[in-house]
Amino acid sequence: MRTLLLLLLWPTLLPASQELRVGPQAPFSTINEALAVASSGDTITVAPGNYRERLVIDRPVVLIGEAWPIIDGGGHGHVIEALAPISISGFVIRSSGDDVDGEDSGLMVRAGPSRIVDNQLDDVLYGVYVKQAPGSLVAGNRVVGKPLALARRGDGIRLWYSAGTQVLDNDVRQARDLVVYFSDSLSMRGNRVFDGRYGLHYMYSNYSMVEDNWLAGNQVGAFLMYSTHLQLSGNVFAGARGATGMGLGLKDADRVSVSDNLILKNAVGVHLDNSPRSANMPNEFRDNAFAYNGMAVRLLPAVANNRFVDNAFSANGRPVGVAGGAREQVAQNQWAQNYWSEYVGFDEDGDGIGDTPFSHVRFSDELLSRHPDLRFFSGSPALSMLDRAMRFFPLLRPIPMVVDSAPRLNASALDPWRATMAQQPVGIGREDAVGGRWSVVVAAMTLGAMLLIWGVVVDRGRDR
Repeated sequence: MRTLLLLLLWPTLLPASQELRVGPQAPFSTINEALAVASSGDTITVAPGNYRERLVIDRPVVLIGEAWPIIDGGGHGHVIEALAPISISGFVIRSSGDDVDGEDSGLMVRAGPSRIVDNQLDDVLYGVYVKQAPGSLVAGNRVVGKPLALARRGDGIRLWYSAGTQVLDNDVRQARDLVVYFSDSLSMRGNRVFDGRYGLHYMYSNYSMVEDNWLAGNQVGAFLMYSTHLQLSGNVFAGARGATGMGLGLKDADRVSVSDNLILKNAVGVHLDNSPRSANMPNEFRDNAFAYNGMAVRLLPAVANNRFVDNAFSANGRPVGVAGGAREQVAQNQWAQNYWSEYVGFDEDGDGIGDTPFSHVRFSDELLSRHPDLRFFSGSPALSMLDRAMRFFPLLRPIPMVVDSAPRLNASALDPWRATMAQQPVGIGREDAVGGRWSVVVAAMTLGAMLLIWGVVVDRGRDR
């Protein structure tokens, strides 16, 4: 009876939380002064102003900024380091240190669940670093990194051993990555990441949703590695250019569902490396729009057990390619009812499905895969003439990379994205922009190029 009474009275025996106010006319002139006397559960409300101080928070508190007070770290270490679960919103957090080894951050969170909502982080090496803080919420923040070379930047948002965290509606620019390590059961939704290395870098993290994010103008839109049971839907992967440019890359990733995404104007739209690892854990690509990519899908030679269904492949430089080596196993990927802008068949019965299969087999694709140095001639009249010539040499006919037995004639997967695409400058991405920029020069050198390429063809014929 006494124990039951104590349990009922326990909430009234705890000290009531209080509000501590910070500002020029408030009881506390600095945030650190308020933190020194705060108890667990207290709220610290900060008036507008410039607070040049670094914070170490060692107890659960709520920090609320009124009219965007500035916390300036003076260019040293972490601006804010939370050793206990916190809630913080409404602040401008700026000027962290720039020590990569020290992981200098605008906000270093070491305990969860924490709530980091509606803050602006400027001139920070790492932005929001959630480190062993499971169940946290990172939402509505704007992160701008330091003006450093890409290799010297920190990550805009980084999760480390923080399962169950939600990363929602953040805007990250001029940072390195939005990166996730060893963190399962996440929700990544509505984020916008620009001008970085990887818009999303995902490793050893499973059972997560990646929805409605806009990953554009990065070297790589998203790269997902060593992870399983991921769902990607409604995302935009756009504008990844250069030698490593890819909209979405999967490496050793199983049971990945990729649906209803726009994959637009990348050097490579989707890159698959040993994904899936297990034959009984296939990946599926459904209802995605691949448009204006240099190559829509690139597979390594041993990649198999992926399903491509009801996608639209429109105006890509090459719809599918294999990155070198033997390609017999590529036939073990399934292609069904996709739209191909290269398809030239008919639909006599009007059911929206072509009467003959779509087969992607182009000698120049295999040649470029086996001999990357020839990519200088990509898109040139030389390769176009070579493709035509090879039709008369069946002994040199390459193995088809794609056979879609029921190709669609309607690009319905493009329909939800037409307004978005209309806002983008139209242009076809290329694995190597040299071929596109110098097409006029290459055209003038077509005869010489044909002789050079023919030499490679003859060598290949001898190898066979």
